[in-house]
Amino acid sequence: MEATKTVICKLDCTKEEFDKLYKTVIAFRDACNYISEVAWNQRCFNPVALHHLTYQDIRIKFGLPANLAIRARDRVAKSYKADKRRLHRFKALSMDFDKRLFTLRRNDWTVSIATVEGRVKPRLAIGEYQRELLKNPTRDAKLVYRGDTKEFYIHITVLINNPEPKGYSPVGVDVGMRNLLVASNGFKVKGGEIKQRRRHFRELRRSLQLKRTSSARRKLKRLAGREHRWVNTVLHQVSRAFVNSLVVGRDFIVMEKLNGIRQRCKHRKEQRADFHSWAFHKLQFMIEYKCMEKGIPVVYVDAKHTSQRCPRCGTIDKRNRRSQALFRCVSCGFQHNADYVASLNLAQ
Repeated sequence: MEATKTVICKLDCTKEEFDKLYKTVIAFRDACNYISEVAWNQRCFNPVALHHLTYQDIRIKFGLPANLAIRARDRVAKSYKADKRRLHRFKALSMDFDKRLFTLRRNDWTVSIATVEGRVKPRLAIGEYQRELLKNPTRDAKLVYRGDTKEFYIHITVLINNPEPKGYSPVGVDVGMRNLLVASNGFKVKGGEIKQRRRHFRELRRSLQLKRTSSARRKLKRLAGREHRWVNTVLHQVSRAFVNSLVVGRDFIVMEKLNGIRQRCKHRKEQRADFHSWAFHKLQFMIEYKCMEKGIPVVYVDAKHTSQRCPRCGTIDKRNRRSQALFRCVSCGFQHNADYVASLNLAQ
């Protein structure tokens, strides 16, 4: 079963290589904004029509190589395909590559990248795990400049062969805020420390926003990048630990469909910021693709009544949920943690 995986690699650039890459991402961003203005003013969002309107101009104005000019056009067209109601502005310093714009050289672990001043060949600062993944066939890539660390990273998409999913024993997975993840096989991760850390980031943002200075705005950008990386790291660690707790060939995962969860669930005013910033979907996504790599099936089910249904006798009653943490059946007296009960119901 073929799938794709993105390998993130830091570039170990010389000053000359860094300068060429930086000039190119600036030119690429400016070209995207120019194409976006033409598309908006002309009400032309078709990539072929946009090519005829802008290709020669962006080659001359921004000095982009032919294939980078095409990638800029495609980025704008794809953006407007999702939303044509407003003018799109591009701020991120990044570029999309196909196989003609970048080449991975496995003999010395360098990449050859097209820029506005010819090709550069920076070395990849990577470990053994990334090298093993990069031995698979590559498809495309994306160059990203991180302003907070002033470093370039290349995200390389590789094709991997996953084993055929097999499993017969369901493991229900309930995700939430108080408990980040509770599974019917006994795996559990509390969310209190994560919630506290996110509130700390939120308070820092609030105090910096009140200052309204250029220095505060710079710090806000660095803070946003730091928080995003920290959240991703935590979710990767939790999802990896959980997937490693499963038995390959026996277990399969059952998770709830979260469509409309932010509109459906009601919370007290002091809890709303925590709830709406919680990465429910991202955690489920990380669990799903890590399971796919091991050949563990993942299914999604309707979560209706999973917090009110007794897993022992099947009684559905709102009174079963005594509190956020406590479940006690009004019919048979079965009592347990409410999140664990939800995971049992998902498994059933």
